Amino acid sequence: MVRRLLERALPRGTRRRRLVGGAMVIVRETGNTLTRIRDEWQRRRNEGNPEAELLAPAAEHLESGDEAGDEAEPAPPRQPAGVTYREWFCRLPADPSVLELQRQWYQEWSQPLKVWGLVVDDGGDVAATEASLRNQSWGLVEVVKVESGGLAEEFDRLSQHCPKDLVLLLRAGDRLRPDAVFKIAQAAWRDPWLELMYWDDDQAGLAEVWDWHLAGMPEGTYFDDDLDRLSQPRFKPGWSPDLLACSNYIGRAFAVRARGLQSEAAWRYRDAGTDDDSLWWDLLLSLELAEQQVCRLPAVLQAADRRDERIESHHLELVNRWVARQGWPARAEAGASGVHLAWVPDGVISVSVIIATRHNRELLEGAFDLIRSANHPSVELIIVDNGGQSDENEAWYQDWAADLSPRIVWWEEPFNYSAVNNRAAAQATGEVLVFLNDDTSSGHPGWLQELIGWAQCPEIGVAGLQLIDDDGLIQHGGVIIGMTGLAGHLFQGMAPHSDSLMGPTDWTRNTVAVTGACLAVRRSVFEELGGFDERLELCGSDVVLGLRARQAGFRNVVSAFTPITHSESATRGPNIPDGDVFASYWAYQRWLMGGDPYFSPNLDTSQSKPVVRCEEKPGVLKQLTEMLGRPMEIFYQRNETGEAHALAFASEADRELAELVHQEHRAVQGRREVRTVNWFVPEFQNPFYGGIHTVFRLADHLAVHHGVENRFMVMTGPVDHDERWYRSGISAAFQSLANSPISYHDSFAFDPKEIPPADAAIATMWTTAYFAARTPDQARRFYLIQDFEPMFYPAGTLYALAEHSYRLGLYGLCNTGHLADIYRDRYGGVADHFWPAVDDSVFHARNRIEPDPDRPVTVFIYARPGHLRNCWELAARAVRLVKDELADNVRIVTAGSWAFPEHMDSLVTHKGQLDYRETGPLYRSCDIGVALTTSEHPSYLPLELMACGAAVVAFENPAGDWLLRHDHNCMQSPQTADGLAAEIVALVRDPVRRQRLAKQGLTDIAARHARWDVNLSRVYDHLCDPERQI
Repeated sequence: MVRRLLERALPRGTRRRRLVGGAMVIVRETGNTLTRIRDEWQRRRNEGNPEAELLAPAAEHLESGDEAGDEAEPAPPRQPAGVTYREWFCRLPADPSVLELQRQWYQEWSQPLKVWGLVVDDGGDVAATEASLRNQSWGLVEVVKVESGGLAEEFDRLSQHCPKDLVLLLRAGDRLRPDAVFKIAQAAWRDPWLELMYWDDDQAGLAEVWDWHLAGMPEGTYFDDDLDRLSQPRFKPGWSPDLLACSNYIGRAFAVRARGLQSEAAWRYRDAGTDDDSLWWDLLLSLELAEQQVCRLPAVLQAADRRDERIESHHLELVNRWVARQGWPARAEAGASGVHLAWVPDGVISVSVIIATRHNRELLEGAFDLIRSANHPSVELIIVDNGGQSDENEAWYQDWAADLSPRIVWWEEPFNYSAVNNRAAAQATGEVLVFLNDDTSSGHPGWLQELIGWAQCPEIGVAGLQLIDDDGLIQHGGVIIGMTGLAGHLFQGMAPHSDSLMGPTDWTRNTVAVTGACLAVRRSVFEELGGFDERLELCGSDVVLGLRARQAGFRNVVSAFTPITHSESATRGPNIPDGDVFASYWAYQRWLMGGDPYFSPNLDTSQSKPVVRCEEKPGVLKQLTEMLGRPMEIFYQRNETGEAHALAFASEADRELAELVHQEHRAVQGRREVRTVNWFVPEFQNPFYGGIHTVFRLADHLAVHHGVENRFMVMTGPVDHDERWYRSGISAAFQSLANSPISYHDSFAFDPKEIPPADAAIATMWTTAYFAARTPDQARRFYLIQDFEPMFYPAGTLYALAEHSYRLGLYGLCNTGHLADIYRDRYGGVADHFWPAVDDSVFHARNRIEPDPDRPVTVFIYARPGHLRNCWELAARAVRLVKDELADNVRIVTAGSWAFPEHMDSLVTHKGQLDYRETGPLYRSCDIGVALTTSEHPSYLPLELMACGAAVVAFENPAGDWLLRHDHNCMQSPQTADGLAAEIVALVRDPVRRQRLAKQGLTDIAARHARWDVNLSRVYDHLCDPERQI
């Protein structure tokens, strides 16, 4: 925050200004960015540009006063990215010295993994394939040539004698990039839970495209005159079981543990013809893997001699075997570009079709015809109409839809797409809900059966269809997070039945979400997910529904076999509520930062048609900065002179201020009911984690249980006054606070008189304590203390200022009794405390992944390299020691920040900054959780890990003794890398102790930390009478 506020604190021409002159650039750029983003939003609103569909345009509705069907002229199409596939490939890192370095790394590997290269001799160029294997930078590759008749015997031998080894099954003529096996082995070493690794490939005929490493690198490229032969690359999505059932999108570009080789598949392959890839597809379908056991390597590592994309009777047989194992009521049929699952349910499945409309009769007639064309015997039609109830409108429904027996719900409230559909869903009786826009029309007669078929599968959350626009082009092929903004439509603007860098547009695909213009979901799933998020009025709630389904363990799917027509924006209009943009960001941020799992990082998200990513394109942080009008950056803690100067300027408090606070507190005697609270909060980047989340949780508790009006005084800078950001963030964390008053105050030109009177003022960070102390007409002033914040800085100005905030005379409201003791004993303050708890809706041990002696032990480590107090440097060294000792018997997973050092890539699986709701499932998949802190508060992490059933390892830190007891509910280690590693290694090797500690942790959480409402029950009384006897 401070680096953007120095302009006012450090005037031009001063010596202090020169010390931090570089920071001023950020202030100026922020102001310019705000202007640019406002202009851009206005342009998008005015043009009706398809790019304005930033969120996934499910809600195709105008407010009741808008004219239906008024469309602006379409914006000109985007120009293609300024880089060809050939240019992109030439830019990949390709220095032969890297191979030599990899060979050295291999030699230093403590227990290198053996990789088998099986070359199927079916008449292709065996020598070229064997040479590509022998020239790998990974030194432990065993090459075996085998004919199809000997595959079953070879599969049996490897699966029985070398079950953990990796196996690559190549057809004669296939070639690997020289560093391919190194990358594959590195992924398996990093995560020994993996059973399958796959990668991108290309089709290069017989060209010697990988010979660059033998003859050097002419002109700095991988290839010489053979580069043009690379013409059919295939960039693959993340693990997609339903796509795999319809087409072998992985091809032959994969490696599998030897224990996954199925000799039955090899026996079936004995009589296969030349160029038949059914063996590879059969092997993949037989694996039955969870997503955590699969790794996609997004790099072109293989040149396929040829691809087999035929669909013949034996391909249908292998898919039917897979379908039978799932228990799905379907049979495989050959399609134009893959297999189509034809659904044959045992009985009639009742379905409720829900349409929201402004009573646009022309559009509704097309939607009615679409429903009739499905000829489904059990359709309940519910129409929510906000066009105004009248005898004429009711008569029109009788005239035009009597055969469909629609139930009409007249909507008289302000239009909210999510609320409208939730209301209709609550009245629906069908087993499957189908949400349909009124601007959908003609399509394949099997469209409804296709939707119902996918939606009825227990593994599927939401299902959708490929949608075609009025020009006959694809309008929707699935939602991709980060495409053309916050979210966009895959393949939009492409011709149906096209090929692409991601494969044919005709493939049925798994996606993170589907558009609400045509969406099916089981009613039980819809209710489990909480329906559409009503904080999103018009756009984005369909995407959030899909994301929630994925977080709940479901897969989402879009079928391209039965497309229908969708006249996009025919009724929605150009206006997108600003609140929807920001609310969508909070819901999508994890995928915006980490990438959509079903899109390739090698492809350009600025276009709906897959094209290779240009290096000159701005990164996601810059795109978000421009879109949201505020600097987005990965946090790194720094000790900056400029920050110290600025806060010394802003933190004003002489001796008289503390005495004034004491005097005003003495003027209020006894109990005084609190009806209004002014919260002094700093700017925030994420409302879901850490201390700021507890601030909002406390405010929510006071509002829900005591009817308190919460007001938020955001202490920020002269330009950061964007209410959309802060209000949407607070609402995303706790919806009860959505309408709370918010005001913005310049930290360097603070005027206490601008703060309204209140029964209580609460500072929430040391920087805000100074402002709370200086503000008049606050009956009582409190200080929410959640850690000993001076420890966040080295001894110096910032330490001194943070510590002095405890001497301002504010009443302490402390997170743990230990912090209350510090406030009372060291600084003479008056304080009460609450004990932290866990959110049981996220952190619990239900459906926990049970330990398996045949599976590596999973260790979780909180990774925030940018925060010094989380001791990442110690953890990183300990990780290396643990891996050296335990090799593939341990799997180390990290999460917490996108800031992560590349040299750790071979040691850990890094998840980045997860969505809050994803952390619980991650912890439930871990056997051991490592929580490191040296501050006076042990953080919420050990409680959350215990609540999820993980055994905890923590530092020896007396500040956490109220929770953590060595060898009782955790293991405590010395604050050294080798000491930490020793405790982790010992616990990995002792499953009995792990289970004992985890069981005790669950007991302790249930006894004292399972309910926030109980643990916060004393807070209100403390606010009303802080001097009472406790």
